[in-house]
Amino acid sequence: MDAFAPDGYVLLPEAAPHEALAAYPEALQDARDGLLARRAGVPHAELATAAPDGGAVDPYAIVEPARTLLLAPALVELLTRAYGDKPLLFDAAGTAAGSPDDAPYRDATYTALGAEPDTLVTIVVALEETTIDVFPGSQDIATTPFSGRYAAFNPERDGDAALAHHRDELRAALGGGGETNTITLNPGDVLAWTAGLVHTAPQGDALVAHLCPARVQPAWFTYRPERARHAAAADGTAWLTTQHYDLVDAITPEPSDGGDDDPTPVEDERELQRVEAALKEHDSDNAPPPEAPHASIRRQGGLVDSVRGLLGRRGKS
Repeated sequence: MDAFAPDGYVLLPEAAPHEALAAYPEALQDARDGLLARRAGVPHAELATAAPDGGAVDPYAIVEPARTLLLAPALVELLTRAYGDKPLLFDAAGTAAGSPDDAPYRDATYTALGAEPDTLVTIVVALEETTIDVFPGSQDIATTPFSGRYAAFNPERDGDAALAHHRDELRAALGGGGETNTITLNPGDVLAWTAGLVHTAPQGDALVAHLCPARVQPAWFTYRPERARHAAAADGTAWLTTQHYDLVDAITPEPSDGGDDDPTPVEDERELQRVEAALKEHDSDNAPPPEAPHASIRRQGGLVDSVRGLLGRRGKS
């Protein structure tokens, strides 16, 4: 992770493509009836239609401009160098979803990986002017592992006292404040930082996401195994996954019935119905088999824009 030394963060001005930035608000609104949202102070995600002012959870699952913004070429290049591997985008939400902590915090405290916790990277993609306070070099502050071995806090396993102790250690190490940089992001700017960097919650309209190397599994893979699969993204330069939605690309098209002159595959009706149900109800038990990170994916180009678009192709068989 030398790319982030010594400050622990990298600013990529105007990294997000302008076309995606302009297209995102309308695309998000068009997709809201199929999205989950998380609001500040609400512990669980809910249908976006029931929370019109909430932050969409993992909007990249069915909103193409979100994927483009979150996997900007300059960011993918930076992380590929840092990881020695393709980056994996595994969650995202709008800033309206709220922050996990009111005090300055580390993302490693609240977002867990199954291995290599130091490879966790958080990004902010500004949709409007957004500010955030960061504490340069604070990624090197040593704190007591939770339950003696974990970087991330688990309330059932560790207890509230452990989190309070962690906060006290950070506060003491920062010396009641520490060196602070206030970073102002303009629309399209991308800020990336390492898991251990101490920072405040972003203020402004932005997307916040977490990434790791494709060789590493997010911790939620252990309790959402039906979602534990990858899909190609960013023209094959990155991967994405989500615990909230089915990846439509996991469907394997049936062979064409039209002979050599008809290259269009015949979509399996039952598979399409299962995907539609998953995107509407967000908790399908009929997810297709996991897709290995480096396995060949037959359907190219990332996720299909939406179930509606996918179902609209049924008549082509």
